[in-house]
Amino acid sequence: MEQWKSKRLEGSSQRVVKRRAKARPQRPSKRRREHRGATLYEALAQFVRYLKDERQASPYTLDAYERDLLRFVGVLEAAGKDLAVTSVTPEDVREHMHALLDRHLAKATVRRALYAMGSFFGWAVRWGLVPQNPVARVTIPRRERVREVLALNRRERAVLTAAADRLAKAGRGALHAHAPTLVRLMLKTGLRKGEVLGLLWRDVDLDAAELFVRYGKGRKSRRVPLADSDLLGRLDRLRQNRGVDRLGNESLLDEAVFANTRHKPIKGSSFYRLFHRLLTEAELSGRGIRPHTLRHTFGSMLCARGVPVPYVKDLLGHEDIGSTMIYVHSTPTALRDAVRKLAE
Repeated sequence: MEQWKSKRLEGSSQRVVKRRAKARPQRPSKRRREHRGATLYEALAQFVRYLKDERQASPYTLDAYERDLLRFVGVLEAAGKDLAVTSVTPEDVREHMHALLDRHLAKATVRRALYAMGSFFGWAVRWGLVPQNPVARVTIPRRERVREVLALNRRERAVLTAAADRLAKAGRGALHAHAPTLVRLMLKTGLRKGEVLGLLWRDVDLDAAELFVRYGKGRKSRRVPLADSDLLGRLDRLRQNRGVDRLGNESLLDEAVFANTRHKPIKGSSFYRLFHRLLTEAELSGRGIRPHTLRHTFGSMLCARGVPVPYVKDLLGHEDIGSTMIYVHSTPTALRDAVRKLAE
């Protein structure tokens, strides 16, 4: 009997110890203790590493988030404010948002900056750097209800393509030599700038006449058919000149299709310089044309020719069909034809 009581008391005491241990605040891990009192620059470095290693964000997401966050920290530093992570207030975030809006930046750009800040401080809350997310108390600007989509007309497409051909004939380096194929590929496939620059020879199947987009937006892959014979011929010649089809050159399949003289992928900054040079050569500067305009042109042309919207969605790699609907333009003629069908 005494032995049974002693065992029961022992078990009861162990349960009390467990309850007390559970109620006691957990001591932060060594990694969290190292982050306490971190500056914004130190925390940003850890956050970018988290996005890269744990979230496996694309290089373009990393670049956009890092650029937006560094801009915010730079504003705080220029104003002489404390750069400790715990010192950021909702008022700081709100002032930064109003400053971006006062610069007449697109609401999509402002929303992206606030999303980056919200993601950063959300990570900081989970790691115990700050008690709460200051962005959570800021109202993010609403998405624009009417979105104007700029697409190139037939003349502008012809002028831009001719300008690319002239740059290539001028023979000013490998970058300009890629211009004709780059422009035609973006107009005929609707690939994003990052998808084009990340294209590998392994992803180009000329026999099946299709491209494999390995890492699209959100790291989603898709296949895009190639129906233009001129574009297929250009890719084939570029492939042969590179020696990809020769025996023993298996390693070349993992090289970028659009590479510089050192066989490295073209950087985004070099691509933008080339695109601005193209616009100047084509006398299209100052019209708001960006590389993404070529993607808008592809989507608009598909919808204008009656391609079903779900097909356009898959070709462009949209996750939400609402993103594809911006390419559906209602013209008076199309509306009259639609009403006329009711009378048939």
